[in-house]
Amino acid sequence: MPISEHPSFARPPITTRLWRYTDLPKFVDLLTTQRLWLTNLEVLAVDDPYEGAPWALRFPHRMWNHIDKVPEVLKKQIIQIYGKKSDTSSEQAFRSWYMIQEQQCIMEESGRRDFYVSCWHAADHESVAMWKIYGSPGAGVAVVTNGARMGAAIDKSPKQYYLGAVRYVEPSALAIGMSNAFDPVLVKRANYQYEQEVRLVHWDTEDIHDALANFTWNEDTMRCENLIEDARPLIPGVHVDCEIGTLIERVIVSPFAPKWYKPMLMELRDKLNFNFEIDESKLLSPAPVPS
Repeated sequence: MPISEHPSFARPPITTRLWRYTDLPKFVDLLTTQRLWLTNLEVLAVDDPYEGAPWALRFPHRMWNHIDKVPEVLKKQIIQIYGKKSDTSSEQAFRSWYMIQEQQCIMEESGRRDFYVSCWHAADHESVAMWKIYGSPGAGVAVVTNGARMGAAIDKSPKQYYLGAVRYVEPSALAIGMSNAFDPVLVKRANYQYEQEVRLVHWDTEDIHDALANFTWNEDTMRCENLIEDARPLIPGVHVDCEIGTLIERVIVSPFAPKWYKPMLMELRDKLNFNFEIDESKLLSPAPVPS
């Protein structure tokens, strides 16, 4: 199935270079299984608790406990949307809006584990920072591809995938509501903007947990109660069948790798009957001497 279009996904131009900085075990797994690994967002949240969780950034409704404390512009919007009936007071409109915000937070939090992503770095050139962070010291490689190659490589998969750039927001940014379920997957804190990340995303909708199936609303605490905990075991990730020769444009060997590393990778490539180029990084090459 071709990579699907969706308004939440800002797809990069198909010729934009996408880099996957990784260690040797993950690269060998890609070549030998001929399957691309997509990691569960819950797993990524171990390193970044805000991963897939912009409710912590984008739902500031808990700052207010009364309609009169809400900023005037937002106050007017709440009354206009939730106070349409003539007998609805402004405070009732506020409480209706507040409950919906709470429900949305819970749905996004409980739904995070239904998303699987493969993370790529969009850039024209390789990055020293990305080598140091995501390529293990002395043993990393960078897989170089683009959106067109990626789409063609997984085209035979029966599942649905999306590709889009991550948006970076300041932790203090305020925005009320989310347009749809994909948005939390594509928002990260501005602290990570150096990643310039593009994500291949799969949403598993076959067994979605509904934390709000039996909820009750507590008017005193203004919180949802009787939530259903998710008892499903966490699936750390999923594989997608991938035509490696189509996916990989070339492979760059880390500038921190030993000299024997490139010949070893070339031998592995040849034994597996692939023909992509393998180049050494030139980032740490000596500066040219003036003539």
